Amino acid sequence: MMKSVCLALALGLLAALSEAQDPTTYQVEREYKLQLKAEALLRKEWTRNLFADPDQDRWRVQLRPRLEASVRWFRLGVGGDFNHSSDKNVELAPGLPLRDNYDSRDARLDLAFAGLETRFVRIEGGRFRMPVALTEMLWDRDLRPQGAAVTVRTSGNSGRFSATALGARGSHSLDDDDAEMLLLSATADLPSGPKTRLELTGSYLAFRKIAGIEPRLRRQNNRAAGGGFAHDYHVLDGIVRLRNEGNVPTQLVAEYSKNTSVDTQGRGLWLAVILGSVKASRSRLEYTYASVDRDATLAAYAGDDFFWQTGWEGHRGDLGVRASDRSSLHAIAQLIRFKDAARTDEQEHWIRRYRVELRFDY
Repeated sequence: MMKSVCLALALGLLAALSEAQDPTTYQVEREYKLQLKAEALLRKEWTRNLFADPDQDRWRVQLRPRLEASVRWFRLGVGGDFNHSSDKNVELAPGLPLRDNYDSRDARLDLAFAGLETRFVRIEGGRFRMPVALTEMLWDRDLRPQGAAVTVRTSGNSGRFSATALGARGSHSLDDDDAEMLLLSATADLPSGPKTRLELTGSYLAFRKIAGIEPRLRRQNNRAAGGGFAHDYHVLDGIVRLRNEGNVPTQLVAEYSKNTSVDTQGRGLWLAVILGSVKASRSRLEYTYASVDRDATLAAYAGDDFFWQTGWEGHRGDLGVRASDRSSLHAIAQLIRFKDAARTDEQEHWIRRYRVELRFDY
């Protein structure tokens, strides 16, 4: 309730500020811009071949409106996250892990940030979008860092280069107490042909003060005798993206990560091939293979669409078709196993997940 009230007040404040100005004069003299944007998701999901549990079917509706204002180099934004699903995912029996990074029936503040952006530097503070292009292996796209970030960038004939430092606390949409995250990242975007670019990203992530994370968010990570985390999480990550903007846009992605705090079960591998685009062409086909060890990263913040956040191996196929300039329809199939399960009979047990999604971006 309190989150909904805060969101309404914030949206009202931005609307009042925009009405208080003369739009014509402001745009000419101060380069003022006000934008109302929204993302929406309609999803139907089926999970099959679960161990001793019955098959699961559920649907989800998500709406993410946001209001952004900018005056030259100053930016301000606020947004909400509204979810409604057929299940009540937070009402689980005690001790069971919550596999989702959202409350299935919730309205909350999603974004609330202020920032400065010039040609060479971007500074953000508050609750904002992840500024580094990490994959779902390390960071769920539903989550927002809550803290501050600085990105320095430059460009020239040899390519584009950027470096980002980010510090955040309490960034999960659910209760992660005072957990902190430090992210240092650098990216080089290099031309390698008339329509081809090679992007190299190296990152370091460190999670601190994680002992107070709500038990259901500990998920598959190895636990100590007292029930807390058995290890620290200091992760080195490297991503290579090769993009071609020809008649059929193509992207190849290879990522490798290592939790330097452990000697075993600390590696992650992510490989993807993307053909086409629902924005630049009519359709898009993506295949992803990944193998993520149990302690490769702090599982609470990894992507949740693969059922397990760590300790898994699996495949995903995603066929997307453009429905309009602002929407696309996706059919997704996943085959996944819990390769690091404590029980050996579960390690070779493959489950299947199917989804149909209608995505909007306005």
